Amino acid sequence: MKNEFEKKEVWLNSYPIFLWLVSEPLVGLIDSKIASYIDIDVLSAVGIGETIYFVFIWIFIFLAYGTTPYVSSLQATKQIDKLNYFISFGRKSSLLIGILSAGLLIFVSSQLINFFEPTPNVSSKAISYLILRSLGLPFYLLNMHSTAVLRGMKYPKITLYSSVIVGVSNVVLSYFLGIVLNFGITGIAVSSSIAFLISSLYSTKVLIDTQTQTTNSVISEEKKEISKKFFSVGFFIFIRSMFLTLFMAYLRNRASLMSMSEIALQHVLLQLWSFGYVFVDALAIAAQTLVAEYKAKFNLYKNSELKKYLNSLTLKIAVFLFIISFIFLENMVLLITDASLVSIIDVELKILFALSLLIGSFAFLWDGVLLGLDKSRQFSTLTVISSIFGFLSCAYLLTQDNSLSSLWIGLNASLLSRALLGYYHQMED
Repeated sequence: MKNEFEKKEVWLNSYPIFLWLVSEPLVGLIDSKIASYIDIDVLSAVGIGETIYFVFIWIFIFLAYGTTPYVSSLQATKQIDKLNYFISFGRKSSLLIGILSAGLLIFVSSQLINFFEPTPNVSSKAISYLILRSLGLPFYLLNMHSTAVLRGMKYPKITLYSSVIVGVSNVVLSYFLGIVLNFGITGIAVSSSIAFLISSLYSTKVLIDTQTQTTNSVISEEKKEISKKFFSVGFFIFIRSMFLTLFMAYLRNRASLMSMSEIALQHVLLQLWSFGYVFVDALAIAAQTLVAEYKAKFNLYKNSELKKYLNSLTLKIAVFLFIISFIFLENMVLLITDASLVSIIDVELKILFALSLLIGSFAFLWDGVLLGLDKSRQFSTLTVISSIFGFLSCAYLLTQDNSLSSLWIGLNASLLSRALLGYYHQMED
């Protein structure tokens, strides 16, 4: 068997994920837009509730990142019995985790909301919104699991279709319940939860219809192995997510000690940065499937054509992002805010922002490659190390120069260490 792959598979697996990654934040934006038609307190409440909700669900990203490469590997080696058991186990676990997490989030909702020190009126609305959004958490996680499995089985378009269902149903229901029926923030929150319920039913139905029926002959020892695999990978990705979230929160919060203009500019720059890396993150998620399948079939990746093509494609994307962001950064900032913030963007900050996308492209790609190679422990460890290195770099640099440039040098240092460690681990036999 020749060690070949179809280049078009990279694109066919990437573009639906890219559109999914872009569309995911739209639920929050839609809620915020409709809330703005009601009043400013409702808008503020939705903003606070969405922030907490999406930080919380990021913890469970392992349901997606840990599932896709393992499914791809099992399917490539035609271990269908094990695959079906893993799917069933993951589905039940996702629902159980979602129910328990929703209960916890509801229980601590008031404490989390009040951490932002809102006015009493905003606080009560935000608590109500967060509680009602939490009811949809089991469906969100179930949908995350089902679409991750389907990506591993090389049905990436289902991820896109699922996102379209969420977006369309959320718009229609939020407007109808929130505006037409005048349920306000209650209608907006309920609509979002219903949207994910509909989407999870769709993706799970497609998954069930797609599965190959077998004799279900998985022995108890194999079941233990699969269950252990599910939670061990989940643990490493959980640790990774926590450190990455804390470091990014530090980059946001540390700017709060600077001027109001710098605070606002840092918020805008991080928004633009998050959007920029979506291009490579889509490729990285697709790489999880492609690398796992390739490794399972040929027991090879280090010197493969797939590796060369992924690196080459990432380099092109990275250079493109660097050039575009350096030339048009001021224009991109103007799309979000006013000209007053553009005036404090200097050449140094532009270079550092553009470099973060260049270096970060490889850091994100090799994250996906490591998961595809079943190196979740290394994947987690390098993020922990790079986050700590980034934090220490920022802390030291800020003592020398309390500016946004110091924060972005620290971010670049973190991304560079993450990229170097990722490259090293992917080259290990």
